[in-house]
Amino acid sequence: MAHFLTKPGFLLARVDQISTAIFTSSGGTGTLNQAEFLLLLNRIGPMIQIDLARSGGVDKSTTAYILDNLQEQGWIARTARENDKRSSLVSLTPSGQALIPHFSEKFAALQQQLMAPVDPADRPFLLDCLYKVGTGGDISAPLWQPACDRHTGLLDTAPSFLCRRVLQLLHAQFLLSTKGSQLTLRQFSLLVLLDQRQSITRTEFARIFGVDPATCAVILKGPTQRGLIAGTPSKADKRARLYRITEAGRDVLRQVHPLVDESEDIVFRSEPRENRVRLIGLLRRIVGRYSPLLRFPGAISDI
Repeated sequence: MAHFLTKPGFLLARVDQISTAIFTSSGGTGTLNQAEFLLLLNRIGPMIQIDLARSGGVDKSTTAYILDNLQEQGWIARTARENDKRSSLVSLTPSGQALIPHFSEKFAALQQQLMAPVDPADRPFLLDCLYKVGTGGDISAPLWQPACDRHTGLLDTAPSFLCRRVLQLLHAQFLLSTKGSQLTLRQFSLLVLLDQRQSITRTEFARIFGVDPATCAVILKGPTQRGLIAGTPSKADKRARLYRITEAGRDVLRQVHPLVDESEDIVFRSEPRENRVRLIGLLRRIVGRYSPLLRFPGAISDI
């Protein structure tokens, strides 16, 4: 895992998992995404749905899904606008407003816990770096509209959100830079891992990389169908299959690897190399502290 522990994409994805785990384990009701929308509505006031999506940096389809759940709970109301029947105005209901103190406390506690492993002197750098990268570029990630005054915004100084935002940009730029490869970022990571190992089972991949076995099955399916990896029955365990990278897989890896490195450079183009190295070191502190909270923490003992 040494290679992945130097990659901001892997570390940011792990921080995103950790944020969800911490928020969920703190008790009460609601998800982190639901809390962000409710807190944004409380901070800004009623908004049309597209403006809420942009304020939260969430794509339109995911926004609709979150709002459907919030409406089912009775925490928000959506009303058609008189001058535009195609859009709706989203507002808190009395039940939603009553939950704001609960969600405010949980959200603030999450940010505080995430930053605990980071030295106080390094915290401004971490937030500033994530913010600059997260607001840069015109990549086809979900639009995010930060507050006019960053320090009065809800998400603009929240490490849980800023890490997710930069991760969005990395995913979007990966797909743009490797267009035609038909690989997802996790499938690319699988090829990198298999290039370093003779073979691996699905369970071993789950344990090493830190994803659940069901997700591993999805990751393995595409490269197997395309002949980039091959699976054979394990002699040690007849229920398991051993996966190895094929020559076709190595060819694709050689072609794509430079493009992936280039895509990372594009996302972080506002930051000099030393800032990226420093950021990675700080993210590793967070990941090293809190990965044991995850159901599938991954093989990160060398952090």
